[in-house]
Amino acid sequence: MTFPSNGFGTIHASVFNQASSIVQRAPAAMRGHGALRYQCPTTNSFILVTDDATLASLAKAQPRIRCADCGEMHLLTHE
Repeated sequence: MTFPSNGFGTIHASVFNQASSIVQRAPAAMRGHGALRYQCPTTNSFILVTDDATLASLAKAQPRIRCADCGEMHLLTHE
């Protein structure tokens, strides 16, 4: 199977929308049974993360997550 080469060498303009914005900090805290809760800085709602794959990906120095509520990227900070 061959793929057309037009379009793979270009970047869509929508990519630059989020690349130029500052990642907002979201206070996060561990909850019972290994869950993580953070507060979305855009909507001020609390989101509970219980998915094992997502929790494993957040085990790095500066964890970032795409918010389930507002869709933006947030930098999780210790509450």
